Amino acid sequence: MDFGIISLGNHSMTRVIPAIRSSGSRITQIYSTDRFKGERVSKDLGAEYSSDLEKFLKQPFEAVYISSPNFLHFTHARMSLEAGKSVLLEKPVTLRVEDTETLAQLSKKENLKFGVGFHLRFHPAIQDVKKHLSSNSIGEPRIILGKWTRNSAPYDKTIWRGQSGKAGGGTVVGIAVHIFDSFVNLFGREVESVKASSLPKCEVMEDTMQATFEFQSGIIANSLSSRVISSNSNDLTVYGNEGSVTVTNFYSTSVSSKLILNGEQLKEYDQETNMYEGEIRDFVGDYKRIAGPDDAILSTKMHLLSQEAACSGNMLTFSNR
Repeated sequence: MDFGIISLGNHSMTRVIPAIRSSGSRITQIYSTDRFKGERVSKDLGAEYSSDLEKFLKQPFEAVYISSPNFLHFTHARMSLEAGKSVLLEKPVTLRVEDTETLAQLSKKENLKFGVGFHLRFHPAIQDVKKHLSSNSIGEPRIILGKWTRNSAPYDKTIWRGQSGKAGGGTVVGIAVHIFDSFVNLFGREVESVKASSLPKCEVMEDTMQATFEFQSGIIANSLSSRVISSNSNDLTVYGNEGSVTVTNFYSTSVSSKLILNGEQLKEYDQETNMYEGEIRDFVGDYKRIAGPDDAILSTKMHLLSQEAACSGNMLTFSNR
């Protein structure tokens, strides 16, 4: 598949662009508002550079990877779908549920692929966890815990990532959406309610978010994301009535994990595994494991409702939202 690239940020340059190339797909077009960088990267990749988005979208490539600033996701994805391109979009999907619904509907109407960059769906441990859950190795699942934290620099308010209207949130859009999606990937989309807390309270650019989701099945899923807490033990753990299963260091951009079932280490995962390459291969090929249009809508609802719940102090339901 031939890809066009919208935006050349660090994540795009260091993870996804290399994964597109190593997966066997080609990058033929690049759009960036940074002409110097765009021309340099295009030359290195053997691609064509454009500073004109409409001209870029008229070129004969099949799919576009979008990692532009959060507030531009909707516009860039909508224009791409309208131009007949399948879309692989970074998180957060958009900053409004209505916008994500529009993208999902448009992709289905035009019979185009629409995927979200939740790379942890391609962590090699996830299939093993699903097997242990289906074989009742821990009995009936009751509680799931996900923690992704790091002690990092404060938000830089001079760039879009530090501005509430452009970023749309702090750790909830930068980190927690990955945790939320891991819950959905394991237990389905039947999320019933959320209760949350954040620090500083009611600030869009929070640095810590704790959110508890209840599923219709009765499972309770707890997420903790933070920029002011140590990165130790960024684990995924599922507790059942007869045991537990943990993937150590699950929440990461690279694979360095162990699978622990009922206190016993069963497996250690190859650190050479490239989750992003797996994501690209699925998007290009079977298009089965990647987060799709319906997952995109739920992800947007989960991040927005968790923000609302944290500020109001109320438990909020997903019905009619």
